Amino acid sequence: MGSLSLKPPSSSIPRVASQERSLIPVGMSTILPDAARRIRHLEQTLLAVLARGGYEEIILPMFEYLDVLAPGLESELIEKSYQFVDRMTGRLMLLRPDATAQIARTVAMGMMGTRLPLRLCYRTSVFRYEREHAGRDREIFQVGAELIGVDGVAGDAEVLTLLLECLNRVGLSSFKVAVGHVGFFTALLVRSGLSTEGQKRVEQAAARKDMPLLENLLAREGVSRSTARVILEALELCGGPDVLARGRKLVGRDRTLLRPLDRLDQVYERLISPGQQAVLIDLGEFRGFEYYDGIVFDVFAPGIGAELGGGGRYDHLMGRFGLTAASTGFALDVDRVFRAIDMSEHALPSRPAVSTKDRAKNASVLAPGRRRSRV
Repeated sequence: MGSLSLKPPSSSIPRVASQERSLIPVGMSTILPDAARRIRHLEQTLLAVLARGGYEEIILPMFEYLDVLAPGLESELIEKSYQFVDRMTGRLMLLRPDATAQIARTVAMGMMGTRLPLRLCYRTSVFRYEREHAGRDREIFQVGAELIGVDGVAGDAEVLTLLLECLNRVGLSSFKVAVGHVGFFTALLVRSGLSTEGQKRVEQAAARKDMPLLENLLAREGVSRSTARVILEALELCGGPDVLARGRKLVGRDRTLLRPLDRLDQVYERLISPGQQAVLIDLGEFRGFEYYDGIVFDVFAPGIGAELGGGGRYDHLMGRFGLTAASTGFALDVDRVFRAIDMSEHALPSRPAVSTKDRAKNASVLAPGRRRSRV
């Protein structure tokens, strides 16, 4: 592609004229040739970074049987999936809503053999029903990576380092990666004595960062004021190492709560280098409680009203398909990365790489108030 520059003519991937939109389903898009070349350039650059890290590309089926993939999908995601009956078998099928669950199913079924670890990457589209006013596409272009069979801090740090390299390589000069731990906030809620139903409602309010509702729910559940203050403060803690110090002070000697903080500390130490200011510790950062079970993270950039991507550790997901294996990964929304680059100071390098083997201090970068899920 030579001197191709990734500078879209507008703040998003060009769409067809508005008067023609009635010809295309809401939330879908036709990407015209000039934009298509730039999108492929971006994808190839990301895949080249992943290939250099030893990640092999996998191409996933567009359709899956619902009963086969359902163990790896949250109920909310199943509700958003496009479903239909297979004319040959009469079984219910769905249009791919998530790539990670597909990879977990593929590995657990033994289709990749028995060797571990596995380093896999993909570029694909996922399809999810969104109401028109939700401001989200129904077809989402993704590039992602999954590391299967590497446990502990080493696996978390490898995937996060790879994510940072991807973002830097495509020329994204201004972004933040908010890193948290699902176990910290869930342990806080368990310690508070919430009922099962109350905990679910509190989780949903916390995921939306709806602080007034969260405060009201805690009061209705009879949570003491001191415990509620800890939960509310923890949800807002975001920044550098001082966040961990404050978190430890909040939880005292409770080892169930200290262990996630220790893990965050160890991962953060591996990511921080001189001049590296892109990584934040966010004790209120968590993705799906049913999906992730360890370190989690989201990527934000100025001017983009939603996360560019994210991921985390999902060791239990593999077990839903019958194989226990440590697993972690991430996915990037190509459209949002494309828009973020347009607003960034630096364009993508003119020649694509060749494939070989805080919110507290910078509120304009993070996008609070949105429920986050692997894009």
